[in-house]
Amino acid sequence: MDLGVVMGREVLEDKLEHGRAARSVATWNTRRAPTRLTPGWTNRLFVACAGWWRGSFALSGDVYWNPRDPAAPYTLIFDPRRWTPIAAARAPGFRGWRYLDAPPGVPPPSARFDDPRVEGSTLPRTS
Repeated sequence: MDLGVVMGREVLEDKLEHGRAARSVATWNTRRAPTRLTPGWTNRLFVACAGWWRGSFALSGDVYWNPRDPAAPYTLIFDPRRWTPIAAARAPGFRGWRYLDAPPGVPPPSARFDDPRVEGSTLPRTS
């Protein structure tokens, strides 16, 4: 399952620096635990920064819990060495994290090809 988070520029640069320093683990703390992660390193953590999707990190399927941090007791684990930049795509406004039905910039699989609102549709646009 892919997750999307919003990071400030400084935070993203810090995570990227962890990767350049060959650190294999970085974290993202959150108030709520994602429940739809798959086991192992099959998940991705897409990062939005300044209103644009920037890329993704390989995300572990593990979520750790720290009861001593009531503001953000859950920790997502990702590999900062495995940063994958993507073509710029507008990110919707959101806080915290969200599940992604499709990678940023790609229509979700549920989008129908005959839907005129979907780019590349086989039907002519009416509006």
